[in-house]
Amino acid sequence: MIRNRAALWFCVAIVVAAMAVPPDVAYAAAAQHAGTISIILPKVELARGAQTTPVKPPTPVYWGDVVSTAHMARARIKLDDGSVLNVGSDSSLTVVKHDASHQQTQINIAYGEVRSKVVHLTKPGAKFQERTPTGVAGVVGTDFDLAYIDTITRLVVFKGTVKFCNLAGQCVMVGAGQMSTIRKKDSPPDPPIVAPNEDLLQAGRNTEIKGTHHGVIKFVRKHPIWSTIIVAGAVGTTIGLVVGLNGGSYTPPTSTTGSPYPPVPGRGRGFPPGN
Repeated sequence: MIRNRAALWFCVAIVVAAMAVPPDVAYAAAAQHAGTISIILPKVELARGAQTTPVKPPTPVYWGDVVSTAHMARARIKLDDGSVLNVGSDSSLTVVKHDASHQQTQINIAYGEVRSKVVHLTKPGAKFQERTPTGVAGVVGTDFDLAYIDTITRLVVFKGTVKFCNLAGQCVMVGAGQMSTIRKKDSPPDPPIVAPNEDLLQAGRNTEIKGTHHGVIKFVRKHPIWSTIIVAGAVGTTIGLVVGLNGGSYTPPTSTTGSPYPPVPGRGRGFPPGN
């Protein structure tokens, strides 16, 4: 009886301990890590199993995760092998597999556009593939843009060479500065052509991740002292304008006890005459 009771309490303790582990921690322990979502602009969602949540960088990405961007949104995924995926707006991709140690990667693009900067593959049998519903792009270390929009798969290569195939295995080799398309599910890839400058620029713009907010954050991180000076100057200018508009008078704020805070030197006289 004592042994049976001890065994029962032991099982109960295990169940309680398992229930106390947060779901994301339990998932991380069981799943295989693929990379990290490092930047988003402005709204990106990540689906993991039956749960979909907004992304707040840095967010880990595991095998099987689905990353989706809203209209005018962007996302940057840094894979564990050093490759980078810039996901354009109105796009959805699944990280099916990313084994950095053996350099085995498969990314499925359900719709939308992704620019990929892939590290050079050196391992025996290494493979980096991106698949759409109508085509497959396989690379050996390059910079390219793959889009699937309105049943058309379009490939633009910025650097290196990409093997571009339809699902039947008909392939063409697309080099730097070239592009090719697969127009329907059973269509062979178009012969590669030199990509017009506008197509190259457009492919770059569609997945570009930069802007005012990103630039400000980068400046603040690199120049914290100058950032403080600029903010302080802006605050001082704003107070000066308020004082001037009030006819040169300044009423200091009061504390919670009702007594005024000490006046700020130089803040009670407004602008000099003539300004």
